[in-house]
Amino acid sequence: MLDFSKFGDMAKIAQEARQLQERQEHMQKEQLDLLKKMSGQLDTVIALLKE
Repeated sequence: MLDFSKFGDMAKIAQEARQLQERQEHMQKEQLDLLKKMSGQLDTVIALLKE
């Protein structure tokens, strides 16, 4: 027979996992944005050095 008391625990764990995934995705987006910015700055520096 199913133990329905465990469903609440499982739902809580699932919600925490979703929140963790959202935070990780947010951090990845921030890192990607930062890398794009750094890449642009490096391109500028290289262009200036070539002059």
